[in-house]
Amino acid sequence: MTACHAAAKKATTSGQAVGAAAFEEVDQAFGALKDWNGDLDDFKMETDLSKLVSEEDLAEKRKEFEGLLDTYSYRFQPGDRVVGLVLSVGKRGCTVEIGAKLPAFCPAYELSVKSNTNVRALIKAGMEREFEVIPSRTNGETLFVSARLIESSLAWKRVMQLYEKNTVVEVRIKHVSRGGAIVELENLQGFIPKSHLGMDLDKAKENIGKTLVAKFLEADAESNRLVLSHRLANVQSNVKDLEVGSVIKGKVVAVKDYGAFVDLGLEFNALLHVSQISYNRLFNVDQVLSVGDEIKAMVLSYDANRGRVSLSTKKLEGEPGDMLRDPAKVFDNAEQMASQFRERVAAAEAVARASAAETKKTEEVKAE
Repeated sequence: MTACHAAAKKATTSGQAVGAAAFEEVDQAFGALKDWNGDLDDFKMETDLSKLVSEEDLAEKRKEFEGLLDTYSYRFQPGDRVVGLVLSVGKRGCTVEIGAKLPAFCPAYELSVKSNTNVRALIKAGMEREFEVIPSRTNGETLFVSARLIESSLAWKRVMQLYEKNTVVEVRIKHVSRGGAIVELENLQGFIPKSHLGMDLDKAKENIGKTLVAKFLEADAESNRLVLSHRLANVQSNVKDLEVGSVIKGKVVAVKDYGAFVDLGLEFNALLHVSQISYNRLFNVDQVLSVGDEIKAMVLSYDANRGRVSLSTKKLEGEPGDMLRDPAKVFDNAEQMASQFRERVAAAEAVARASAAETKKTEEVKAE
C-alpha cells in the first residue's frame, strides 16, 4: 500500500490540482488501511486474534481507498502539457508515465517534427521530457501524448522571431514539384513557389538536400503556413551593393506606358519611370527606348527589403531633353553627370545641416 500512497502524491506533485482536503481524506483512508492490515512483525506478535481484520473487510477498505484515488485524480484533457518519464520504446512509439491511472502512449509519428527518423534515435527509456496530451486514438483508458507538438511550438517561436526581424535565413531543399520546392527551416516544412525559386525546376532538383538563402513571404504558426522566396533573398543581397547616385548599366527588357523595366544582371529588374527619363515631357516611352536597348542610368533609390530599384536618366542630362534628342550622348557623359549630381546633393546636405545647427543654436540662446 505504500506504493499506492506514493502514486497518489506523485499525481499531485506533477501538476494535478488536488486540494488539501483530498490529501487529508486519502491519508486517513491509508492510515485506517494500514491499521487494519498491519505489518508481518505485528501479525506474528498479535495475541488477541479477535482483533484481526477479515479478508473481506480488507478488500472493502482497499476498494474504498482506490475509490478515493479515482475521485481526486486529475482528468487529463487534450492540450495539457505534462512532464513524462519514458518507460519503454518500440517501433510503434513509446509508453510514458505521466501520473495517470495507466501509462500514456506516444505514437512514433508524434515523437518529433523531424521526418523519417528512427524511433530509438529520438527517445530512450528513462528519459524525462515534456509532452502534450492529444485526443485519444482509441476508446480505451490509455491517454495519447505528443512530443512533436512541443517541438513544433518551440520551432515556430524561433521562426516568428526571425520573421518579425525580416531575417534572411538558410533553408534546405527537401523536394521539388511543378509548383515549387518543399524546404525545411528549424525542422518545419516550408514552401518556395516556382516564381520565387530564382532558378528553373531542373536546377532546383539538382540542389535537393542542399541549403540556400531565403526571405520570408508569409509565416503563420496557427495555420502552420510558411512561404519563402529565394529570389528576393538574392535581390536583397545584390541591392545592398548598390549606391544611390551611382551609374549602372542595364538592358531594357520591357516597355510600358508608365516606364521601362531594365535588367541589371542582378537577378531582378529595375524601373525607369517615364517621369525619370527626361526633364522634357515624354508622352510615349517607346519613342526613346525599345526592348533590347543597352543603357546607362543612375540609381535613384532602392528598397532592399522589397527588392525594388528606381532608376533615372534625366539626372544624367546635360541639357533638358538630351534623352529625347541624343540618348547616346547622355550615356557617354553618364559618369561625369552623375558625379556632378552627387556633388550638388552633398553640398545641399551640408547647407541643410548647417541651417539646422544654426536654428538649434538660436533656440538655445532664446531659452537662456
